[in-house]
Amino acid sequence: MKDVAGSVNGNDITTYADDTYVLVKGKSLEELIQNTENCLTSHLAYLNRQGMITNLEKTEAVIFGEQNGVSIKVGDLSFKTNCTMKVLGVTMDEKLSWSPHIDKVVKKAKSLNSALKFIRNKLNLKQFLKVLTSQFFSTCFYGCQAWLSDITSYRDKRRLTSLHFRSLRIAVRDHRRLLHRAELDKLGRTRPLTWTKYQTASLVMKIVRNDFPRRLKENLLSNAYIERRKPGRLKFYDNSRTRIGRQNFGNRLGLLNDIDFDWTDGLTDGAIRTKLKKFFKMATPDGEVVFPLGRANEHSSSNPSFPPLTEPSGYPQGPRHCTRGTDGTNRH
Repeated sequence: MKDVAGSVNGNDITTYADDTYVLVKGKSLEELIQNTENCLTSHLAYLNRQGMITNLEKTEAVIFGEQNGVSIKVGDLSFKTNCTMKVLGVTMDEKLSWSPHIDKVVKKAKSLNSALKFIRNKLNLKQFLKVLTSQFFSTCFYGCQAWLSDITSYRDKRRLTSLHFRSLRIAVRDHRRLLHRAELDKLGRTRPLTWTKYQTASLVMKIVRNDFPRRLKENLLSNAYIERRKPGRLKFYDNSRTRIGRQNFGNRLGLLNDIDFDWTDGLTDGAIRTKLKKFFKMATPDGEVVFPLGRANEHSSSNPSFPPLTEPSGYPQGPRHCTRGTDGTNRH
């Protein structure tokens, strides 16, 4: 398999386990179709020589930036391009708007709400937040560096933010929606867009500093002002010519231009992550949180871990609130 790259006629190829992805380019739709057919013919011939067979019924193709439904012919077989394609758990669409993937994320999150409510009744707040982070957020925002950014549509960003806070309201049992989002931020779970910016900046810095993967680093540096940069930093620019080109990872790194510390050398990875959290003002579980009485009476200002407290008997009616006093009593 060492010479598999030579079987795709010089096009970019990516493999993971038993999946292979090939990126073919063309200046026109006709040229793109021709290049794709030639690439597949060459690649299938290589696989046949290696004693392997490709199932064309499971082969998918998407033409980015163009209308799909185009037929691709390979010998006596043919298949049509799709509007979407799932790559390693992330759904890519022809316009790279990522809306189909976000639709699936929101749908999956809604289906998990009842399970979260059930689990919440079995765990205290500190335990539930750990489950929420490790099982819910990690699943919903998997690969967010690719599909969530400032250029994501306002509607999709709003849906993801609502998904985030809906789960936090389950955590504090705020089913009446009495708490403001700023109060929920004090639970120490960063909002989706801010978390994505942090993850993206951390990933780019790691690639540049470690010089690995080398090819990806070269792609990122092609979008950087080398001569005009400050010592210890890089300044990135957007060189896209079309709207879909803005989705290129290298064209979305302007968020690193405002970082106010040197990161290319001299700092450890841990120190960089700490500085990035401070720069992006990541949420931390500190300060006093006011919860609705009988719904989320689980906070002590002296303990940022939010250990469970005893809920009072006889819940009052109406949107009243309760806080925990320094003497250990509830104040209404």
